[in-house]
Amino acid sequence: MSGQVKSEIKQLPFMIGKAIGGMMAVIGFTAAVVVITRSASPSFAGILPSALLGCLGVVIFVLSSRLLTRRLAEIPGEKSVPDDRTRTSMLPWAILLLLAAIFLIVTFLVTK
Repeated sequence: MSGQVKSEIKQLPFMIGKAIGGMMAVIGFTAAVVVITRSASPSFAGILPSALLGCLGVVIFVLSSRLLTRRLAEIPGEKSVPDDRTRTSMLPWAILLLLAAIFLIVTFLVTK
């Protein structure tokens, strides 16, 4: 039991990094969409800080995820990625991309 607690404490910084990166991406890209859709003539300088925040959030999320996977591989007895998960990992990404495309299309049609 104490070994599992120690293992989870070692994973905690990477999980917090993933959460912070995800929040930064959501806030940054949402702010960029708001700037684009709410102003008559959006400027590049107005969109750039929000877009950079979103991109930085994605980079932090991916980096934390890879470091967490590496940390799990170093722990004896832990599998970094379960076998069943590797077979079905394409489905969640496809659903996410489909929902994002639907959101962008609806947003474009509503603001047109």
